[in-house]
Amino acid sequence: MRLHLEIKGEYLTNYQKRMLKRYGESSTRESITRDILIPSDMPLHNLHYAIQKLFGWQNSHLRSFYLPEERYQELTGGTVKGWSDLVGVLFQPPSEAEHDIFWDDDYQRGNINTWLKKKYAGPYFYGGILEHPDAARRDMKRLLDRFNMVEVIESFSDYWERSKGDDDEEMRVLRRAPLIELTLEEMNSSIMIEGGTESLLERLEVDKIIAAQDEVMDSKNLFPVTKELIYNYDFGDNWIIKITKYKDCEDLIRDNLIDRDELEEAEDTVVNKHKPVCLNKDGISVLDDVGGLSGFADLLGVIYEGEDKEEKANARAWAQSLGWSAKKMSNKMMI
Repeated sequence: MRLHLEIKGEYLTNYQKRMLKRYGESSTRESITRDILIPSDMPLHNLHYAIQKLFGWQNSHLRSFYLPEERYQELTGGTVKGWSDLVGVLFQPPSEAEHDIFWDDDYQRGNINTWLKKKYAGPYFYGGILEHPDAARRDMKRLLDRFNMVEVIESFSDYWERSKGDDDEEMRVLRRAPLIELTLEEMNSSIMIEGGTESLLERLEVDKIIAAQDEVMDSKNLFPVTKELIYNYDFGDNWIIKITKYKDCEDLIRDNLIDRDELEEAEDTVVNKHKPVCLNKDGISVLDDVGGLSGFADLLGVIYEGEDKEEKANARAWAQSLGWSAKKMSNKMMI
C-alpha cells in the first residue's frame, strides 16, 4: 500500500520559505513530504514509529491519529451518543491511560533508529488492553454512569461574549441532563476529558481506515473511514502530517522520481521483509523541540547563514544532540 505524507507550514514567512528551499531541500518551499510503501496489515500504532524515522524525530512526545473535522462531525453527529457508539470501534476510550496506549514505548539506551526499526517491521501485534472492544465499551460505560446527570455549562466563547471579560461574571449553568444526551460541545464545556474524543484506535490497520484518492467510499459501511488521515506529533510544536493513500505509484514513475526496477525492489522488501520502504522524499529530516516547520526553517537560517559564528556552532551542536544530521541520505536508508 502506498501512502503520501506531508508536513505543510501554514504561516511561513518569505524568509522561512527561502531557508526551506535552500537548505531544507523542499521543492515547494513550504512542505516536507515522503512517499512510502507499507505492508497492508500495518496498524496505525506501527505507522507512528515509521513516521518518527521518516521525519527524523525520536519518539519523545505524545502523538495522535485523528480524522479531518468535517468527517469526525459527520460520523459522530456532534453528539456524545454518536461518539460513544464508535468508542472501541473507531475511537479510543475516554480514560487517560498513557501507559496502555504507549504500551511498547520501552526505549532506554542505544541506537534509537535500531529500536524504531523493530517497531515498524512486522509481524505486527498490538499489546494494549483498553483498545480491545470489550474493554473500551466498559470504559465508556463507566464514564456515562459516572456522569448520569451533568450540569451543562455554557461554552467559553458564549461566556466571553456575554461578560466582555468581566472577572466578576460567572459562567452559567444552562441545564442538568445525562451526559449521553449532550452534544460534544456541551460535554467539552462541562467536563474534562484529558485525552479528548478524536483519537483513533491505534490497533486498526491503516488500509482499513483510509481509502485511496480515487476510491468511491460506500456510505453504508463504516470502513474505509476517510480519504485523509491526520497525524499530530508533539502537542507543543504541533507537527501535523496529512496522510493520503494512492492505489499505485504510476505518478512517481511518470514524474521520473522512481523507475520500475526501484518499485519492484521496494515491493519485494515490503512483502518478504515485512517492512515499509521510502520511495521518494522531498525535504530533509527535521528534529524534535524546534518549534514546528517555521522554527526548523529559522534554525536552518542560523546554521547556514548566521553571522555570529558562536551562535551557528551552538545551533548545529544542539541539533546534532537531538539526532539531526545534514548528511544526504538515500531513500533506501530513510527507513
